[in-house]
Amino acid sequence: MIPRFARPLRHARFRRVWASQAVSSVGDGIFTIALVGVILDKHRASDLGFVLAAESLAMVVVSLLGGVLADRMRRSRAMVVADLIRIAGVLGFILGAADGPLVVALLFAAMMGAGAAGFRPAFGALLPSLVPSDELPAANALRSITTRAASIIGPSLGGLLLAVSNARVALLVDVATFAISVFALIGLKDGVPERAESQSVFQEAKDGLSAVRDRRWVLTVILQGAVQLLLVMGPAVVLLPILLKSRGEFSAYGVLASLEAVGSVLGGLVAAAWRPVRPGTAAVCALALLGSQLLALALGLPLYLLGAAVVATGFGYSVFGVLWMSALQQSIPDELLGRVLSVEMLGTFALAPVGLALAPLAIEQLGERPVLVGAFVVLMVSTIVPVLQRDVRTFGGPPRTRTPNPR
Repeated sequence: MIPRFARPLRHARFRRVWASQAVSSVGDGIFTIALVGVILDKHRASDLGFVLAAESLAMVVVSLLGGVLADRMRRSRAMVVADLIRIAGVLGFILGAADGPLVVALLFAAMMGAGAAGFRPAFGALLPSLVPSDELPAANALRSITTRAASIIGPSLGGLLLAVSNARVALLVDVATFAISVFALIGLKDGVPERAESQSVFQEAKDGLSAVRDRRWVLTVILQGAVQLLLVMGPAVVLLPILLKSRGEFSAYGVLASLEAVGSVLGGLVAAAWRPVRPGTAAVCALALLGSQLLALALGLPLYLLGAAVVATGFGYSVFGVLWMSALQQSIPDELLGRVLSVEMLGTFALAPVGLALAPLAIEQLGERPVLVGAFVVLMVSTIVPVLQRDVRTFGGPPRTRTPNPR
């Protein structure tokens, strides 16, 4: 009997997209390590922060446009365009973008961010056309599991390539993974989203924002995510390595990162088969499992208990991600889905860099334990308040039935 999480692989078109994106996700991890290598080889360490910020800023700025394009053309075609932009960005670094003035490296890093902004909403909006509605949670779970596994394999492979060769070779491997993605997407023949009338790009972006505003449960969860990224996840991410180093346990940092990935895989497996009566309650409360990690750090608990808390955190992230993405895909009309996903991405990424930047300042001014306790309180409040809304508890009510494109 086929496990529930693997059932979407019975569909040839999904299997084709999933396999190619698994390879491409490994390439993303390789790029992360290779980019650090090429920048630090030619520039100051502080310049690396500017390069990463340029990539993140471009992703935020272009995100709404990416959603508009995902709703104007075949999603597979939008993904190909986004991959070609990112191939150009990687080729820029291969050809020596990091050898010249910093502004050149910033430009090509921004191309990578812009490509990601076009790719992600299109990918999320494509999935409902590849599998039946009742298999969407399993498809999202498989996507989550694969992405998390790639986040371990990719950087490890990137580090190995740097050790035995150089950063440019690693970047060439990344280009090859993008090429695999492009060739798999060409000819997929997914349908073009139906549109009532032709509108300007600005108006279509505005319609995407209105679609989120008109669905209170979507807006509430996006705002909840923004608050938690700013005031909760920033301190959790920043303080973990700092406290480990102060305790003389920094060597465990890599193991803990792997344990979070293990938790994410377990969460994906559970979410693939789980059909909670109130998916919104389950998803929002799953995020609150991060509280166990905050308390473990604040109380200075032994490493094995901290490891268990990190597994719980990864588990919660994955369960939330699968239930949330499946709810959006099943509830939002197809012609608006790309734009809604782009607004969701904007809410996710816009404040993340701010939270990461403010966390060290807060620690310096207030101390580690007050920041962790404050983050825990914000996490609990931002968990309880959303589930007071009925639409949040049910994630908008019964899902719409979608039929996959048979081609």
